[in-house]
Amino acid sequence: MRTVQYTSSLLYSLLILPFFVQIQAQTNCSSSCGEIKNISYPFRLKGDPSGCGDSGYELSCVDNKPILEIFPGKYYVRNISYYEHTLRLVDVNLANGTCGLPSGPVETTNGFVRDARFMGYGWNPGSRFRFVKCSTNISSVPEAANHTVVPCLTRNGTYVYAVYDGDYSYYEPQKSCSVISLAPVDLRKDATKFNSYKAVMELLKAGFEVGWSVKCRDCSLAGKQCVVKSMDKPLTYICQKEYKELTRAEGNWIIAAIVVGGLIALGIIIGIIVFVIRRCRRRRNADDNTNKNPQNRISA
Repeated sequence: MRTVQYTSSLLYSLLILPFFVQIQAQTNCSSSCGEIKNISYPFRLKGDPSGCGDSGYELSCVDNKPILEIFPGKYYVRNISYYEHTLRLVDVNLANGTCGLPSGPVETTNGFVRDARFMGYGWNPGSRFRFVKCSTNISSVPEAANHTVVPCLTRNGTYVYAVYDGDYSYYEPQKSCSVISLAPVDLRKDATKFNSYKAVMELLKAGFEVGWSVKCRDCSLAGKQCVVKSMDKPLTYICQKEYKELTRAEGNWIIAAIVVGGLIALGIIIGIIVFVIRRCRRRRNADDNTNKNPQNRISA
């Protein structure tokens, strides 16, 4: 009996050993690139062993600088917080304080992060610069008072401006203008307009913060919505119930059911009204007959 138990335990240990080794590899792997010394789960560097980190959070190390790709842009990673689950990123095209456009917008025009991997909660309030291209010079237009000229891109009858959102995420461009790119930045509550593009570049160079969460990434991929369960650090998230869009056939069935139900309800209401009217008429006729009978007896 003891031999059987010992054999079973040994087999069980051999079976779970690969899984245990994989888990240990994921949690104990650590890499470094430049100033970022502790790149660990879920992050990994290209070239790390396959058991290290999550492939969806892979970084490149180029010229001793860690780079994260969030399509279609590329960003230097300045800091990884495993406690707050945040990243400090700087667009590679703007990191050196040079004049130009971002490598790609990480946000939508409404300020939402496009990539499901980085839909976590960021602790620092953010804003953005909108790069706006115009066919006419709108510098003297009162509504464009917060537009800062981008000198390296303004030429040959084309005018490019950097517009700071501040606390707002809504922007309506002038008739001759269109938004061509966006660059997230930290919120500066004391600033509404930047008098020079040098001041704009300083804020762009400082980068921006995004939250990251493997759980939120998995929720989004499953078609669910990720919400913060607790604001205590480190943040915890939960997945809300799956939202499923109705097919056209399902929508038609629901509409048909509502119409049929409404017709039935209308028929019942009409039936009740008819019943009440008939009953009132019968009662009135009965009362009239009662009133007529005493007169007939008197005349007799």
